[in-house]
Amino acid sequence: MKVEKIFKFNGLSLMIFILSSCSIAGSFVYERLDNYLANYFKEFAEFTKEQNREIDFISEEYLNWFSESELPKIKLLLEDLRKLDSNNSEVSVKLAFEKGEEIFTRTNDYFKERIITFSKGLSEEQIIQIGLHFDELSQEREEENKKDKKGYKERLLNNYLSGFERIGIDLRDDQLEKIELKLRLHIEIAEEWYELRRNWTEDFIRLLKRNKSYGYETQMNEYFNSLNNLGNKEFRAKVDKNEKLAIEIINFVFLTADEKQMKGFTRTLEIYLKSINRILSKRQVK
Repeated sequence: MKVEKIFKFNGLSLMIFILSSCSIAGSFVYERLDNYLANYFKEFAEFTKEQNREIDFISEEYLNWFSESELPKIKLLLEDLRKLDSNNSEVSVKLAFEKGEEIFTRTNDYFKERIITFSKGLSEEQIIQIGLHFDELSQEREEENKKDKKGYKERLLNNYLSGFERIGIDLRDDQLEKIELKLRLHIEIAEEWYELRRNWTEDFIRLLKRNKSYGYETQMNEYFNSLNNLGNKEFRAKVDKNEKLAIEIINFVFLTADEKQMKGFTRTLEIYLKSINRILSKRQVK
């Protein structure tokens, strides 16, 4: 899963990562997600031993919460997708998008309160380190973009190709050609999103520096909530149009899917479901 290091998790990306973790090595990878998350947060600054223990605890509790609250919901979604009618897939695809966003919202809510509480104990030096870490991430992203010689639309096409592969569907050449044509309608918002994200993180650091002031928790809570509504109406309209195009492309693939592709899709869902059932059973035993 590619996690944006702004204390925000994309729901669909998170779902894909969880499913991949479930299937790669049964419950082995999944049960170590708390270590992954803890190491992720520990990269931001040099924390004390007590702070590191708190990060470990938050990450472990997140895995427990996700297993009890979210994994059963993902199981139900996969069972519904297993019954998907390729000739009428729009409802199922929209449901998957909605469920992904709900996971994003609930995960954000889980971490928001805990991060705010944790941040109240940050020292001035640690806040400076967090700011520098964000700067490093920004520079790394710019360098990666410069090295990538592919155009924006080509990268999008490759994302669709690899995305469908993860759910067991190998796209045919005619489908790829059609998707490439549809992607001409995609509105490029990468630069706008980068600028919004940069401004958000700069304001976030400014707020952190006031972590000992009166009303800090309320201000930070409101600021986290603002992450859901970044940009003006025009920007959000572009985002909505791109999402509708994505749903249209996914529906097109299912509508034109052949028997081999649908068998691959169903087989992959079965693998995910079996792994989730093993994880849930193992946790019930605990």
